[in-house]
Amino acid sequence: MTVNINEVIKNKKISTVFQAIFNIQEQCIIGYEALTRGPLGCELYSPDVLFKHAMDADLLSELEILCRDKAIKRFAQLKLKGKLFLNISPLVLLNKNHPQGETVKFVEQAGLSCQQIVIELSEKYPFPNNFTLRDALARYRQFGFNVAIDDLGAGYSGLKLWSQLSPNIVKVDRYFVENCHQDSFKQKFLKAIFDLAIDAETEVVVEGIECCQEFDFLQALGMKYAQGFYLAKPSINPVREYPEHLISDVFIQKPLTRG
Repeated sequence: MTVNINEVIKNKKISTVFQAIFNIQEQCIIGYEALTRGPLGCELYSPDVLFKHAMDADLLSELEILCRDKAIKRFAQLKLKGKLFLNISPLVLLNKNHPQGETVKFVEQAGLSCQQIVIELSEKYPFPNNFTLRDALARYRQFGFNVAIDDLGAGYSGLKLWSQLSPNIVKVDRYFVENCHQDSFKQKFLKAIFDLAIDAETEVVVEGIECCQEFDFLQALGMKYAQGFYLAKPSINPVREYPEHLISDVFIQKPLTRG
């Protein structure tokens, strides 16, 4: 099946899946990340391909607005608890033609509050060294939105972004999580991020956890917030309870931590 990006946006041919984010210390769900999927059965189903086509067609702003609208409505329809994490490209925030106030409008129409929304900025995209992005985020914060840096360590600006934007949350890139239980460099990086976050009063979400060995190591290192296939996969109807296999993991480890 062949579908072009203009048709996808015009006919709103996207869907939203949600992946739960967990507080493993309190064994509860703290929110969900909204992830977009294109039309089933074509190459635009993949979000990477979908957004690349939108960028190439100069329709990134239009696609992102559609994604936010769909995600917020669906989150409200499902009556999901906690915070909704929305991915937003810095390139859109820096676009002078990007409409202002749309996200607030969608939130209000859905009967939610801005305090429930976390704006996730991916560190994978480059952006100019100026105050435009910080000013744009300041407007979101005035309404009560929280701010997260996604993919920390993936490229371009990393710690500089953290310092300039003072996010509420940073999400560690999957690269540093993969096989972290076997990689001493990744272990040192993760520990440094946890330590820095304490000083910066920033919460850390470790995403991309795909096996019990990674989970067990990160838990021992002090991880509080976690996300990944090992915990729960993205779904149209996501999990609403803390996974039993994680409770088992914690139970097994408890005797090892007693004095």
